[in-house]
Amino acid sequence: MTAASPNADAMRATLSSPPTVPVDVSRFSSNVLVGEPGIYPDGPPMAPATGHRHSDASIELAMVELVGTAGEAVFDAWTMGRTAIRRLVYGVPDSPGRIVGPAASVGASTRVANERYQCEDARLLLPSIVHDVLWSGPGAGHAEETLLHALGAYVHAQLLSRDAALATTGTELARRQNSITITLLNSRQPGSSIVTLVAPDGPGTIPGGAPAMQSVDFWSVPFAARDADGASMSPLVREVLASVVGAAIESVPTTYDDAIGDWCAQALVGVLAPVDQLAANRALGLLA
Repeated sequence: MTAASPNADAMRATLSSPPTVPVDVSRFSSNVLVGEPGIYPDGPPMAPATGHRHSDASIELAMVELVGTAGEAVFDAWTMGRTAIRRLVYGVPDSPGRIVGPAASVGASTRVANERYQCEDARLLLPSIVHDVLWSGPGAGHAEETLLHALGAYVHAQLLSRDAALATTGTELARRQNSITITLLNSRQPGSSIVTLVAPDGPGTIPGGAPAMQSVDFWSVPFAARDADGASMSPLVREVLASVVGAAIESVPTTYDDAIGDWCAQALVGVLAPVDQLAANRALGLLA
């Protein structure tokens, strides 16, 4: 299928429709968790999956699912030993609300997947693993946090395009990841099918959702304090971005600030193919 095919044109026309209230708000966060209210408060209370508790090995086995996604370069760097994070295990992060995070008890080269989610499908951890492998640590500013959450949301959208059932498990972790991804998918200019982090005239990322959690675009979501911006971007993050967009590393910005948002608004437009974007929207109940 080419970009000029009738099917591609039809998909873009569908994806250009204004965002609408999801058919099932129970796929998204509802109650207050980690100090943040849910994006659809009318949904049922959230609870993590129960049952079989996966082993640490299941996390690393799931990492191969990053191949073919916006996280593939992270997987490559990790498997070749070029990341500071070498091990992924279940446990209790120092910040217990995190999905994945550091823990003093296991050392700086290990990241902990919250044991609260040890019964969840390990693929649902991948957006947060991408974030944390690239993360500079506590104190990261808005630009860094927004960029890394966006990369995770692209990964989750691409995983949903492979397996829509990931969106409908109803578990707390699925609903947390879905809630970031709906925000990305609805970050568009009016009448446009193109997902972009910066859309000043955007119609709203969570239609019918909690007003306090609403934003016009992904870059407006308050992931962290803007006054913490200005840090240098690590070589690994620049390498990953260059790989994701298929550009020379010299073209990637070097500093975390609002300019990276404008760069991403142009550079990332081709990351999510229309067929994957459509599939992810349907998995989340955003389109018929």
